[in-house]
Amino acid sequence: MPAEQEQNNQLLRRYQTIFDSKMVGILSTNMNGQILDANDYFLEMVGYTREDLKAGRLNWKTLTHPKYLEQSLKVAELLKTQRSVPVFEKEYIHKDGHLVAVRLGLTMFEDGTVITLVQDITEQKESERKLEEAKVLLEERVAERTRQLVESESFLSAIFENMPNMIFVKDARDLRFVRFNKAGEDLIGIPRSELIGKNDYDLFPKEQADFFTAKDRDVLKESKIVDIPEEEINTTHGVRYLHTRKIPVFDKEGRPQYLLGASEDITELKKAERQRAILVKEQIARSAAELRAQQMGFLSDLTFAMTQSFDLDNILKAFTEKSIPTLADICIVDLMDEEGLEISHTQIAAKNSEDSEFIQSWREKFPMRWDGTYGAASVIRSRKTEIINGVDLDQFLKSAFGPEAALTERPIHAEAFMTVPILLRDEKPLGVISLISTTPGRHFSPIDQSMAEEIGRRLAVLIENSRLYYRAQEASRAKTAFLANVSHEIRTPLGAMLGFAEILKEDESLREEQKEAVETVLRNGQQLLHIVDEILDISKVESERIQIESIVFDLPDLLHDVIHLLRGRAEEKGIELRLRLGSLPQKIQSDPTRLRQILINVIGNAIKFTDSGYVEMEARSRNGRRRGGHQRIEFLVTDTGIGISAEQRNNLFQPFSQADSSTTRRFGGTGLGLFLSRKLARLLGGDVILNTSSAGIGSSFLISILGKEVTGTQRVYVPKTSTDSIPASSRKVETVLVVDDAMDSRELFKRFIIRAGIPENRIQTAANGAEAVRKALEKPFSLILMDIQMPEMDGFQALKKLRTQGYRGPIVALTAHAMKGDREKCLAAGFDGYLQKPLDRAELKRVLSLDFSKQQSSRDAEL
Repeated sequence: MPAEQEQNNQLLRRYQTIFDSKMVGILSTNMNGQILDANDYFLEMVGYTREDLKAGRLNWKTLTHPKYLEQSLKVAELLKTQRSVPVFEKEYIHKDGHLVAVRLGLTMFEDGTVITLVQDITEQKESERKLEEAKVLLEERVAERTRQLVESESFLSAIFENMPNMIFVKDARDLRFVRFNKAGEDLIGIPRSELIGKNDYDLFPKEQADFFTAKDRDVLKESKIVDIPEEEINTTHGVRYLHTRKIPVFDKEGRPQYLLGASEDITELKKAERQRAILVKEQIARSAAELRAQQMGFLSDLTFAMTQSFDLDNILKAFTEKSIPTLADICIVDLMDEEGLEISHTQIAAKNSEDSEFIQSWREKFPMRWDGTYGAASVIRSRKTEIINGVDLDQFLKSAFGPEAALTERPIHAEAFMTVPILLRDEKPLGVISLISTTPGRHFSPIDQSMAEEIGRRLAVLIENSRLYYRAQEASRAKTAFLANVSHEIRTPLGAMLGFAEILKEDESLREEQKEAVETVLRNGQQLLHIVDEILDISKVESERIQIESIVFDLPDLLHDVIHLLRGRAEEKGIELRLRLGSLPQKIQSDPTRLRQILINVIGNAIKFTDSGYVEMEARSRNGRRRGGHQRIEFLVTDTGIGISAEQRNNLFQPFSQADSSTTRRFGGTGLGLFLSRKLARLLGGDVILNTSSAGIGSSFLISILGKEVTGTQRVYVPKTSTDSIPASSRKVETVLVVDDAMDSRELFKRFIIRAGIPENRIQTAANGAEAVRKALEKPFSLILMDIQMPEMDGFQALKKLRTQGYRGPIVALTAHAMKGDREKCLAAGFDGYLQKPLDRAELKRVLSLDFSKQQSSRDAEL
């Protein structure tokens, strides 16, 4: 008995260890759904406490989302009779309201107690969703590239047109003809223009049409090739007899989109059926036609399989696996690297999986000889297909892989070899395809060679496309990283320059010419900052990374704001800036930020090129609404400036281009404004065009967008910063830590903070993240301004380390990065705010007055 008791105690301890683990949720319930006991992992998963459990407030029926309740009740009923049920999935309702995806395993004891194991699969479901989205996107790209490939291969269209047999294509939805070749037109005796768009019932007797349609539906229903050895058809030349094959053509989702038919006129064969010699001849021809049709079907299936991915490994895997056993019993692809010096990929498939594994290990021991007189090396040099039927395997292996390879024991018998170069146009081969027959008597024929070479050419195109795709992806990532770095490296010194110039400008002891010099520095610095922003915007537009918002805003208010912003420039030049408002909606839904940017660019250009007279903007709404309630809104910008000649107009909307070189020297600028404005306007559903212009008289530009008029009391857009949701506070900041690797920037920010009213002895600085972490952990600060890009330890790493070690004070990101998503990335990482260089003093002062206590409370609650 003591031994049995000890054994029970051991089992109990093991169960308790599993019960207390953090790997899976464990609970026990009665048949009414009441949760009798649960481990901490499950309680944390659904957000309840052990007090809730003890109070009897937990029931799986109330925790289950309503859409899964019926399923769960059925499982409970099934459990009564079977004691255990298959694993199933559903969603629990967390105490805070969010849904938790789970996988459940249930079993019932004899006393009616149900033990449930619960696995949290929320992250798995999210990964599956993202994977599915990526798969859909990739399929769309593959479909687009396939379409381009088909269009570029014009010879396929020529083959279709000049096939001696009738070839036709029907729409899978209504079985109407969408294409005929010339042989089909001649056979039926009706012009193609009268055949396209018709169905079988429009062209043939009902009995024949019923037969054709039934076969068509068999093809589409079974999704396979249907061979009709003989069918009768009425033509203008009388009754003819056809041998027809019908093949489904699938869309990217694997559903039949078209039906392809190939019909051979066998009328004369029928007439000569009595003659034995002719009958034999026709039977041979028919067999050959069937073989060609099979090869065409195989080629179509193989091409479809290879075009389902841009990933090189997936393409090669699909190719080798699909090639077996149609092309050979063993298929090996050796792909060279892009320099053509080494084998970078080897893909093997065999009819027998054991053969595939043996060849894989054997090839690792015996690499290919580059000076071999047979095999892959020879074919790479000659760029010609090599066929060896009736192989002397020892001699072949000795030549292709070396003397030691010929001495090894081999469980594979080779009957024939065919090695085909993978050629892209007339360039050096990308690699080779090795096809091996192990079936006695199966040798490779010229037809096999023709098929293999065509497949090799198609594989070469797909390999090149895969490489180009990944190069483009790498180039896009490199460009984004480069622009982000350019933004940081230019904005950091530029911010210091502008900041110190602003401080210097406030010095009342400066002489007038010194003030003018400082104003010049500020003006040119702002111009340089504007140029950097324009270049970044151009990059975003060209890479399709720019995002267009759809926000309700007050249109007249925005127009008055733009005119007010630019009036100072006009007054400096002594010209009049006018605004005329026609019939306009008060509130519209569009992107106010981009509209403001377009108007400032175009009106700013008009002011720049006008020395006397006026610049006027007339805003009006065109009558009539388009689909979705949108209407065309136009802005006509007219000036009395230098005008544009007919010769200069061709380059007007080109990037980095102005009317001519003398204009650039006289007026300055990058030549990006109009180019960017047109791109943005087109993203808003409109355009920017030169309406009229005369040299020496003036110009007018017409800007248009599509906007949706909004009525009622919808909230109007007001620009916000990253910390607008944080309330202001009357508290006084006691201490500030400024973290930046640039000494000039640290000194500038320190001076800004002093001017905001904080004594210098309460401000400390750090040159990198590691120093910042050390100082913050020694003594907490009221606020830390943390640069992002720093040596030794960057801002993100410093933030993570501080939070990990229990630092709860507010930390605001301070960065010169200005690419789309930088602000969101900082806030998602856990920063309490985001400030962008060059630093705006008013925004800094506002941040210094904010109350970050709610963020701190939220972080404490999470712990």
